[in-house]
Amino acid sequence: MSPKELRIWALILGGIAMLAVQYSIPTLWEADGYYHIRMAEAVRREGPVKKFHWARYSYFATNFADKDFLYHVLLIPFTAFSGFFPGAKAAAVFFAFLLFLAYFYVLKERAGGAWAPPFLILFLLSSHFLSALSRPRPMVAAIALMLLGIHWALQRKSARLFGVAFCYGFLHITAPLVPAFALLIEWMRRQDPEDGTFSWRPFLASSGGVLLSWLLHPNFPNNLLFMWLNLILVPIYAAKGGILELGGEFFPLNSRDLFMSYPVILPGLLLLIWASFDRPAKTRFQTKALFIISSLFLIGGFFSQRYLIHGYPVFLLWMASYLTDMYGTVATVPYRTKWTMGLGILLAGSITFNGIKAQAQVEKIVNSHYEAVGKWMRENLPPGEVIFHANWSDSQYLIGLNPQDDYFVTLDPIYMYAWNKDLYALYRDVAFGRAADPYTVLRNAFKVRYGYAGRNYFSPLIRQIETDKRFRILAQDGLGVIFEAIP
Repeated sequence: MSPKELRIWALILGGIAMLAVQYSIPTLWEADGYYHIRMAEAVRREGPVKKFHWARYSYFATNFADKDFLYHVLLIPFTAFSGFFPGAKAAAVFFAFLLFLAYFYVLKERAGGAWAPPFLILFLLSSHFLSALSRPRPMVAAIALMLLGIHWALQRKSARLFGVAFCYGFLHITAPLVPAFALLIEWMRRQDPEDGTFSWRPFLASSGGVLLSWLLHPNFPNNLLFMWLNLILVPIYAAKGGILELGGEFFPLNSRDLFMSYPVILPGLLLLIWASFDRPAKTRFQTKALFIISSLFLIGGFFSQRYLIHGYPVFLLWMASYLTDMYGTVATVPYRTKWTMGLGILLAGSITFNGIKAQAQVEKIVNSHYEAVGKWMRENLPPGEVIFHANWSDSQYLIGLNPQDDYFVTLDPIYMYAWNKDLYALYRDVAFGRAADPYTVLRNAFKVRYGYAGRNYFSPLIRQIETDKRFRILAQDGLGVIFEAIP
């Protein structure tokens, strides 16, 4: 087959893989999709959301800003699906494939010929990355815009940079990556002996796009508060440790999980190092730039696995660009390289299949539990209640599944911690069973009658509830407990 036919088949295979992963379980992947599809429904019904009642004890209640506004607008067509949440699953596949197409567009420009098809396959060979693509979250679309931003920064396409940065600013808090990478690329270009030029235009165009989107945001100036909280305070508190209970994605993978979750990265690095000794190549500027950017993400991955998700496609683009520097834009992959890549793809494919299968089972068990919890609450609790949830991230599920009631905080604990540190400390004391009298705290401080606690981290609280006659357990299973603080 010709390289063009191989590319088409690789794209088809990618789409099939994304569909297969998404629909391997009946629930959504992860928690945030339940929140995002509910927000899309709210935007469809009301327009831009100005008041947010679902997170009573946080900045969402007093200074709300929809930091993922454009994503919620783009999700609106998917809210028309029968059953509501099937639309979120379809949206996850749609945006994952859009990212795949954006990656293909950049790959084709950066490493044409026979190199594109195998690197389209490598895009799919990471269980961690594939599971991230399966989540209905704005991060997936944000990575697509980031790749386009890097590509157009390398080309000095200032008008396109402005456009992609403008859209990115409405979509996700990581929008400043585009001007940051534009400036880095120009600095590297200035150091390059074959170029030596420097232009401020890519940086200014992308910065202007981001700033304009922030100024035109429907929740301006509250959105600037959330940029401060997420871009400045969260990284500081994450580095300090012990202040906030951040989501699992903020923590690094251990060495074994890193290799099993991204089986292409370490072998790919070693093979390219070996190949550079065997066949030294004169690298293009774009290859050097992609190497530095992917290295920044890989280094960041030692501190937070989120960087690996953002950086994986950039790493693949660097590998493809470097192989193009070594062998040129070839019609067929060199024989020895073809066999090496083929065996590597089979091995990485096996590792990825087993990893994604195991992750799917976990997602199915956990999310089926939360769907049952949300259904029970929706059918049995009175509307308008503020419901205690021991894990701050429970609310992402519950806002989507039981929107008739309200919760404490959602999406990130920083929104409650920065809003009222003392109240947040009291909240965590109750959640972890450290409060001497949780009943009094819940009834008097938080005005709560009903609550939910998972058994994974919050068994001490559950034991307090079980032994205190002022509480009544309303429903429970092996993963959690719904309870009432009896008035």
